[in-house]
Amino acid sequence: MPVICIYLFISAPVLRYPAPKNSIYIVTIQRTCYTIPVLIFFLGLMPAGCERYGNCMKRFFTSYKKDCIYLSSLTLIFAVLAFFRLGNTYAPETFYTAVPENRDIVLDFGDYLDVSSVSVFLGHLNTRHFSLSAFNEVTGAWEIINGDAIAESVFAWNQIDINYKLRYLGIVATDDECILNEMVFKAPDGSLLLPVNAGEYPTLFDEQDTFPSVKTYMTGTMFDEVYHGRTAYEFLHGLTTYETTHPHLGKELISLGILLFGMTPFGWRFMTVVFGILLIPLMYLFARKLFGEPFLAAATAALLTFDCMHYNLSRIATIDIFAAFFILLMYYFLYRYFVEDSAYRALACCGGADGQGKQGKFPPKNVWLPLALSGISMALGVATKWTGVYAGLGLGILFIWYTITHFPKGQVLRLFGFCCVFFIAIPLIVYTLCFLPVVGYTPYKGLIDKAIQGTKYMFDYHSKLVAEHYYSSPFYEWPVIWMPLLDANDTVSGNVVSSISCMGNPAIWWVGIFCQLYVFFLWIFKKDKKAGFLCISYLAQYVPWMSISRITFIYHYFPAILFVMLMMGYTMAHIKEHFPWGKKAVLAYLAAAVFCFLLFFPVISGLPVDKEYGLSLRWLKEWILVL
Repeated sequence: MPVICIYLFISAPVLRYPAPKNSIYIVTIQRTCYTIPVLIFFLGLMPAGCERYGNCMKRFFTSYKKDCIYLSSLTLIFAVLAFFRLGNTYAPETFYTAVPENRDIVLDFGDYLDVSSVSVFLGHLNTRHFSLSAFNEVTGAWEIINGDAIAESVFAWNQIDINYKLRYLGIVATDDECILNEMVFKAPDGSLLLPVNAGEYPTLFDEQDTFPSVKTYMTGTMFDEVYHGRTAYEFLHGLTTYETTHPHLGKELISLGILLFGMTPFGWRFMTVVFGILLIPLMYLFARKLFGEPFLAAATAALLTFDCMHYNLSRIATIDIFAAFFILLMYYFLYRYFVEDSAYRALACCGGADGQGKQGKFPPKNVWLPLALSGISMALGVATKWTGVYAGLGLGILFIWYTITHFPKGQVLRLFGFCCVFFIAIPLIVYTLCFLPVVGYTPYKGLIDKAIQGTKYMFDYHSKLVAEHYYSSPFYEWPVIWMPLLDANDTVSGNVVSSISCMGNPAIWWVGIFCQLYVFFLWIFKKDKKAGFLCISYLAQYVPWMSISRITFIYHYFPAILFVMLMMGYTMAHIKEHFPWGKKAVLAYLAAAVFCFLLFFPVISGLPVDKEYGLSLRWLKEWILVL
């Protein structure tokens, strides 16, 4: 607690600073300052078995000094990088609803002017159609300029070319309903034009200052944000749910950021950043428990900190980062259960633990609590994305393997009942509850019926989906990063572009292949149980995709790569143990991984960069990192 108080005292001037509306950098710093105390609090809870928070903090900072330094440094570095240019904290939010009764918008520019284009910021309904006409005062008739103008993307600026000299412009929304948050007209020289009768349509022209000079990911939605970000907004406003192909917990989490910061790029991406940041301490804790050494835990967490895909998925309002977090969390708690239970039974065999390790009473709280938390984490993962089910199958294999080899027969029945509660009942309850905010096109008979019908629809959708996408890639291409996914690409000026590619860090992913082979060797030929745990965990995230017939993308590999990083940590542990120069080699490799991350940073972050630079990073022929 004193650490948080000191931090807040130091950062108070930053938090109180009245940031200008367009100052994204100041706002980014402020949001980072808001987040750090939460992370400090999270770190303070790490040591298990502390009865009071004050004792927990004292024990942590005295007994885990190196852990504190390593973990706080990595977490802070990633937090700063993740919040850097995350997205504008402003966007048009008031809206005009065009329905058949008032779908005609007639604008008067006061005189005959050359109108180059109109940029429309759509609300939550996508692909809206318009008919644009100019009034001819000589003939007294409306002349159609464009009878089927289209604005595609929700919560983004959509430009429609006009290129016509006119005074009166008629815009007819030809869909049954159209939500327009803002309209901005431009002259050929780029100056903005405001109709003299803008007051007749106040919500269409009241946020002109939010119009960007350049349209990029900073100003609107990108890639699947048009589904998940939109649905999060619909949850908050009780609107008909658009994205129903995945369970809904992830979108509900996204809605929390919108609730805090509004329907803005920063708002709908905020929660993904938070969970991306929390993955760092989780990976550190997992590696610390596996390898027992702060340096190796820091080295493993550093791989995640400087992985390009982790960075990408932490900065886009999709559900994949949430699913990955809960998957890693469920395996972390399962491994903790294995460790605690083994220690408890070893103590019992030596006459400790009141002799209850083999027969008699159920294991104590420090043993069963991690197992319960593993089940709860699985529940949250399944309620986020069905990949949590794949992960749950891996948990089952590991758990059965451990139970057969370690658990006394006299306690199996109690254990079975315990698992039925935490790995079946609670996941079913959480999964059902995630359907609460869903509004269907037709009424449901109740929450359970809503969950059943929604699940059937998801299964039918994914099993029957026939689609093509240029950036799709089959499972066998993922480990080598054969086909990155281009999330966004916009021209800033001349030859300068803003591009965001979803890809792995080549220095991590490619080296990880050899580490996988080594750890599989340890499992198969050396009967290494720790290696077996990592291999089964990895296969549970990867093998199910081999039977999937629907279109897939490289980001589907992200949960699996988390366990590859743990395999890399285990490989580094062996190198450090068996070679006197091992630690220096690990540090040199980590430096190379950081350098590779920085090399690709402009094309994974959206930082404006010369197009030629992006083209120079095309290491494989299929890589299209800029357009």
